[in-house]
Amino acid sequence: MQATLKYWLGLPFRLVHQAVHNGHGIVRVLDITQFRPLPAGLVGLKHPWVTGSNPATGKPIWHQNVIYRTTPPSNRRLSHDDVVVSATGKFLAERVRQSAVTPELPVGPKRRMPHGINYIHGSSHYNSGILLFTDFPECYRHITDPAFRRELFRFVKVERRELLFLFRDRHYSPRDYAEFSCCMRVLFPWFCNPNGPQKSVLWGNPAPFPAANLITGHWIRDVYELKHLGGAERVVRPPIATGEFFTSGQYGGGREHPTWPEKLLAHITHLRVRLRGAKGGMYFVDRRRVYADQIALQQARN
Repeated sequence: MQATLKYWLGLPFRLVHQAVHNGHGIVRVLDITQFRPLPAGLVGLKHPWVTGSNPATGKPIWHQNVIYRTTPPSNRRLSHDDVVVSATGKFLAERVRQSAVTPELPVGPKRRMPHGINYIHGSSHYNSGILLFTDFPECYRHITDPAFRRELFRFVKVERRELLFLFRDRHYSPRDYAEFSCCMRVLFPWFCNPNGPQKSVLWGNPAPFPAANLITGHWIRDVYELKHLGGAERVVRPPIATGEFFTSGQYGGGREHPTWPEKLLAHITHLRVRLRGAKGGMYFVDRRRVYADQIALQQARN
């Protein structure tokens, strides 16, 4: 009862906080992509954001940054956790590599995004705390568990990192994913970007596995550091210490479904994306320009 009351009383405050927080993030992205666009080559091809490697071990860092994972069900055929984490990390690292090449790759098939957004992917895959779940209902039970949310807030406060939620099950309904991402936006004061292998969801983009970025805003410190002498070395954060978070007991006692405010937010966001027409769900770039080759090919086939 207390948790339910807190949910409803805190709802308007969380949404207002998120609007302000997200507005600040939008201004920052516009700054590094349009007002003062970052150039290519701020990291090299051997930089950890490009290779995904922990300099201390030479091995991928992603597995060391998994701060929480559930036990995979034995009665379902799902990809192994190492495959989910590695595929996502490599996919995001490849985005950074596209901006590590000099002279720069032109916008098109080999580089769809501005360099600033590619560098954000570096912070996302290398410095984020990673959480691994089987599917959305299982994750609902966790994010709606007050004890789990408190620990998640503690992680962000202590570590000052982004959060990356990964899912083993690649099969999902875009509508279910949209409602889940909006549940995250209602429960937390941060924006959630739903990326995955199925049809694009809201503002989300392709990814090998469902990967929901809960954007805390700490990418700003990382990416802006690249502008300073020696910044490329300073943004390489060490792996997250094991046994520091989510150790106090069992989690996952919450609900398995979205509430009506979460469904409503998903519906409104869907309408906003639809009203953009050919621009679709790409907020910071013009889809008609960066995917001009694919659009022309599709038109030729029709």
